[in-house]
Amino acid sequence: MSHDPQTLSPLEEFDEDDPVDVTQRLVRPGAMQRHLLPTLRVLAGRDLLRHVVLDADETVVLGRDERAHLRLNDPTVSKRHAQVTADSHGTITVKDLGSTNGTSVNSRPVSRAVLRPGDLLEVGAVSIRLDLLSLDEIGHLTRVVERLEAVNRDPLTGLLNRAFMDDELPVLIERWERSGIPVSCAFVDVDKFKSINDTFGHHVGDEVLRAVGRLVMVGVRDADPCVRYGGDEVVLFLPGSSEGKAAEVAERVRDHIDQHDWSRTADGLSVTSSFGVAERAEGESVLAWTQRADKALYAAKHAGRNRVQRASDLTG
Repeated sequence: MSHDPQTLSPLEEFDEDDPVDVTQRLVRPGAMQRHLLPTLRVLAGRDLLRHVVLDADETVVLGRDERAHLRLNDPTVSKRHAQVTADSHGTITVKDLGSTNGTSVNSRPVSRAVLRPGDLLEVGAVSIRLDLLSLDEIGHLTRVVERLEAVNRDPLTGLLNRAFMDDELPVLIERWERSGIPVSCAFVDVDKFKSINDTFGHHVGDEVLRAVGRLVMVGVRDADPCVRYGGDEVVLFLPGSSEGKAAEVAERVRDHIDQHDWSRTADGLSVTSSFGVAERAEGESVLAWTQRADKALYAAKHAGRNRVQRASDLTG
């Protein structure tokens, strides 16, 4: 079954040092000539950021089966749900494998169809997009997924658990201080999270926390520790970043959470977040430093939410 190709937005400038762009840009088909690789990437749900690169003359299977090339844990996905093939001429096709809940491309049910960059592939209830990504972008996504699935992580979000701040952070701070580099932290809190739980249910709340964790991690560097501090609160540690630079990182992540397509998690759902940022003063304790960032976070919420507040701009 054929379909009309989706209109693609223009190729935006991509900063290799700004991994946030990985999650939202669309590219033109001609970008393939710039050494970009066709990649299927999950857009929402518990498998957000999972991806598979399509090599020429190779077929990948999507499904719940452990042997699937792109394994999807959603119960609406069949064990061997669909397969995607890229031929030597650059044509990419998807074929449904007799799945229970069907396969769609750009909201149209298909048994077989051609995929183009920017197309949205629905495998059961899982949304996947075909992008063209650079090796650096693919490497960053791969490392984020590996970090999320490593041991000693918070089981829901995949972020570091709070024990990191007691066991490992002091050692890192000593190393950063000896190196003479600035370091900032940013507290992140999901706005009106209780309302999300009350309106949509705790299962949706869990999906929101899981997605926020992934969106945060893909927006920072591979070595930047991200900790689930408690409940819906996350704290980021940004070595090498002044308060101003950390605020820029926080603003980009805040915008990305705001612009994420939350309707794929639940109809009518929207999610925003607030940030408090503080640069560590020389010799300052972890407690005093993080309390300043936490105070800035609450100032951001008091000022209307969905914003970034610098600790240095507070008085008193």
